[in-house]
Amino acid sequence: MEIGVVALSLSCMDFTEMLEFVRDIGGTTIELCTVKGAHNGTVNLGKDHRSELVEAVESRGLSIVSVAGYNNFVCLEESELEREVVRLEWYCELASDLGVGIVRAMTGDPHPDLSQEEMVDSIIRGFRLAVQVARKHNVVLALENHGHVVNDGQTLLKIINGVSDHHLRLTIDTGNFCWAGHSVEDAHRFIRHLVPHTANVHLKDLIFAEKEAVQFVPLGQGKIDLKMTIEQLAAEGYNGALLCEYEGMGDPKDLLGAGTFTRDRFVKGLKRGTRESLTHLETLL
Repeated sequence: MEIGVVALSLSCMDFTEMLEFVRDIGGTTIELCTVKGAHNGTVNLGKDHRSELVEAVESRGLSIVSVAGYNNFVCLEESELEREVVRLEWYCELASDLGVGIVRAMTGDPHPDLSQEEMVDSIIRGFRLAVQVARKHNVVLALENHGHVVNDGQTLLKIINGVSDHHLRLTIDTGNFCWAGHSVEDAHRFIRHLVPHTANVHLKDLIFAEKEAVQFVPLGQGKIDLKMTIEQLAAEGYNGALLCEYEGMGDPKDLLGAGTFTRDRFVKGLKRGTRESLTHLETLL
């Protein structure tokens, strides 16, 4: 398995600075961040600039294993779902142009006018449309356990089984289950059950701070059984990447905006936590 970084976690760094840092700490691949203005506006995702983007990555000995896609399939109307599928297709086309086979996908945010069952049904309908787009661009959609609507193993399996198409698989984020309120034991159980459907992996570690709030820490310094996770993946024949996503510094927009950290101090902390994470990950492999 390759090791690398979810570039979103380093998106406050310039793009080439981020690439060189990942290379220097032993990473070989990234999940491409696609948030508007990320990397201080130093990466251009426009169609005419995609060959330049690939060259920038490959010239530093790295690859792009997945593209971060965004969509909201928690919708009241079918027309809304169709618009969100069009939105997701942009990321599929981007991945195809870059020669990348995986698009990390989302489900959506809670809707006050829909029950949990109705939200999950809407997500399934959305992905039944989206897999047709994924097939067209020869990519796999890897649904992440993100947010509060689908952040448990049973719901994720219901979606995978409800769509029943090999163009929809999962991105497992090892820290998000606890972030959503589940115990470490439940998180480990979910991971074991979901590994057979996994195409992409975000590795986080955590401790519980005051009032049981989740605090993310470098890999190997928290409560997530990363060794078990990797062993389960290996047993299922997973040959994708293991991507570190260190978020222990907090939200850069909030902290930098409030003046809690200078940019240099914030980036220094991100680098330290990410470096420690990849060092630990190498020991597990």
